[in-house]
Parts: sequence; C-alpha cells; structure tokens
Amino acid sequence: MRNKMTPQYLYKILPVENWKKSRGMDSAKLTDADQDFIHFAREDQLDRIVGKYWDKVPEYVILKIDIAKLPGKLIFEANPGGENKYYHLYGGSIPLEAVIESKIIKK
Repeated sequence: MRNKMTPQYLYKILPVENWKKSRGMDSAKLTDADQDFIHFAREDQLDRIVGKYWDKVPEYVILKIDIAKLPGKLIFEANPGGENKYYHLYGGSIPLEAVIESKIIKK
C-alpha cells in the first residue's frame, strides 16, 4: 500500500466524542463526512485543515495513524471540486491498532 512517496504516518481529526465512543471498539468511530471515503492529512496539511474546519470547535482529537495497518485502498487525490490533494481511504476503517498517538486539543 505504501510507496516511497507515501508518508509512513497520516493524521485524522475527529470530534473528541467520537474518539471516546471508539473505546472498546475495533476501529475509530468516524463522522458522516467519512461515508464515501475516510479523509486523512499529512502532517504539513494539519494547520490548514484545522483552520478551515476545526477552528471554531472547542475540543477535537488528532490521531497519528500508521498507514501500514490500514485496510482498504489509500489514494492521493483532490477532493471533488478542489485542487489540494489529500489521502483518502476507500473501503476501509481506522483500526485502533493503527493509531500510534492521539492528542486532544482544547481551546
């Protein structure tokens, strides 16, 4: 799944409530935005994503994910109607064993 251009780790931002609901499950509880595919970011994309989607959210969690442990097909592509490219996981999930680190952000 990983080639030399793909980073070893990707990042996923979730509401803290979803992360708490993931405890005791096999995989992370995702949001409705991840119905068609799971959105991921490289580390250098996090500030942009936080500023655009999470800036007004008082509490969220950033998950550091080992992509070698992700089931499904990982594709680097632009969002529909967008120009910036992100990693999207099709037909997969985020197993808790793939989560290397979690960091809760409180404002």
